[in-house]
Amino acid sequence: MSALKSADDFPKDGEALNQSKTGLLKMAFLFVGVAALLLFAILAMTGGGEDGEVSRRSMMAYSWLFAVMFFLTLAVGGIFWTLVHNATNSGWGVLVRRLMENLGSVTPWILLLGLPLVLSSDFKNALWEWIPEQAALVEGGEKYAEAHLESEKAKRAKELQTAKTDFKTLEKVTASAITKAGKNKGEVSFLNERLSHSKTKLAELEEGQLDDKALTSELQVHFMRHGDGEHVHGNPLLYHKSGYLNISSWTLRYILYVLGLGGVIYTLRKWSVAQDKSGDPKYTLMMRRWSCGFIAIFGICWTFLVVDWLMVLDYTWFSTMWGVYLFAGSAVSSMALLVAILTYLRSTGHFKDTITMEHYHLMGKLMHSFVIFWAYIAFSQYFLIWYANITEETKFYLLRNTDFFNSYTVILLVIGHFFIPFAALLVRQVKKTPKLMVAIAAWLLLMQIADIYWIIIPERGVSLTGGAQMIIPGAIWFDLLAFIAVGGIFGFLLLRSFGKSSLYPSQDPRLEESLNVVN
Repeated sequence: MSALKSADDFPKDGEALNQSKTGLLKMAFLFVGVAALLLFAILAMTGGGEDGEVSRRSMMAYSWLFAVMFFLTLAVGGIFWTLVHNATNSGWGVLVRRLMENLGSVTPWILLLGLPLVLSSDFKNALWEWIPEQAALVEGGEKYAEAHLESEKAKRAKELQTAKTDFKTLEKVTASAITKAGKNKGEVSFLNERLSHSKTKLAELEEGQLDDKALTSELQVHFMRHGDGEHVHGNPLLYHKSGYLNISSWTLRYILYVLGLGGVIYTLRKWSVAQDKSGDPKYTLMMRRWSCGFIAIFGICWTFLVVDWLMVLDYTWFSTMWGVYLFAGSAVSSMALLVAILTYLRSTGHFKDTITMEHYHLMGKLMHSFVIFWAYIAFSQYFLIWYANITEETKFYLLRNTDFFNSYTVILLVIGHFFIPFAALLVRQVKKTPKLMVAIAAWLLLMQIADIYWIIIPERGVSLTGGAQMIIPGAIWFDLLAFIAVGGIFGFLLLRSFGKSSLYPSQDPRLEESLNVVN
């Protein structure tokens, strides 16, 4: 048995990134990413014309969403693992915690790469049909209100005048009837109740005589819910969801996601790096305490983000398990990326005498756990929706079980995303062999790409061609270009973050526990 390692045997300022060994890769990422981004932007700006029946810009909107969402799942996973590490007071992961923090710190930058989806009308209208449909409904409601305002006012005025006349007549009749009824309390009570009901109805009609602004608003709402009764039909579903699905609150929520997720990881990383300089254990306690609260912010931001950007690609569809499903994929793929990053850094001479096969074993266990968790959530969502057989829910799977995507689902998601990595990670020795772990990590990253593609791309064919095509010829090249653009920038930002501080928290009081971990 080897002797226990002491934190005193390692530099107090930790281990810096060797720029001579990683600088070339970082600049290669930047060059490729920026070049692909510029080419993508040029193609998008000149893509207003029609390529056959579908505009190039509309196709590229789905490509950009796919690329941004894939790399966002990796970055957000870094935030999750940082939070879990701190909240559970994990000791084994101290040596790899800075990798988690650096990965999470890329999140706000990837969200900013999503700005074209928020600012470009062409992108928004192509992706989220509720935006142009809601605008059309509002415009139609305004025209309907303008055309029917005067006639509605005249109609209500006539109804009110008739009601007033009827009420006065009923008052006289009731007074005469009460006199004749005398001491018959039952009949008198009935007559008074009838008069009171008539008075209430009259009051309601008087309240209905609204000013022009209020009446216009009422007519617009009527149009959005029911249409004009002849040629145009309203959209009651979109109307009832308009409190949440409206462009102002949708944009505001995007800003809150950037601030919420970015603020959480910025705070935790700032405290972690500050501890490297001061060695004060108070930062460990602060990170542990605050991470328990930050988990709620993380969960809320991530759930609503994937609803706003992915679930409402078809705003008539819904799933209460959607946020958890995307979270599970994010957790397993980000841990796979952390394994790959760790192995790359070790190959360049970093983490010498610090990282052991025990760390790989523990990271492999976490990968295995979340492979199972992802499969459990994916199957549960599918099973519950399919068994309930509600049209608004099953349409998601009907679309993805059609033609090419049926084989895609079985081969890549069922077999590739679950059975293959599940079986491989069952073997203890596999989890202690870096080369095998990297191979499994690469496979899981590929499966995450397939998963995000499966979520987004089938909607493109249906939305842009009206269901005539499931796969749009040539669109895959835009998908690849967008992936390279975002991936290149992501890789550059990640390597840059590694160079800003020690590769591991050198003054964490639990460092020795991590150095000597055995499981």
